[in-house]
Amino acid sequence: MNAYLSAGLFFLAAIVAAVPANAGGAELEALMGDKENGAPFFGEARDVKGLRPLEGVRIRAQLKGQPLPVFVDTNEEGRFSLRGFGKGVDPDNVDIKCDISGYNLLDLSRRRVSREADAATEIECLFEKK
Repeated sequence: MNAYLSAGLFFLAAIVAAVPANAGGAELEALMGDKENGAPFFGEARDVKGLRPLEGVRIRAQLKGQPLPVFVDTNEEGRFSLRGFGKGVDPDNVDIKCDISGYNLLDLSRRRVSREADAATEIECLFEKK
């Protein structure tokens, strides 16, 4: 596959990958049931002081070695979700970053919810006010 076609397919996948930043209820169930796009990502961002949810945290997900990242913001509950990057993509090959103005990132943790190949990856971003 040539580089232009590969980049084009990744760009199309990136557009399809973003889902509304609502990692709860019916949308999360639909995301988990979507086996066509591979292992999904979901999580939350919190302020370390009182573990208050943070709205508007920019989540950046990028398949290692690919030029185009996918962005999604956390909702009012501090939650987000992303479809997988493809059926054969190992979630460990997806780089995740969290950022919000006025805060320092203290910790970004990730864990697979099971050992299955298409199991979701949970992300937790913990921030401290500057």
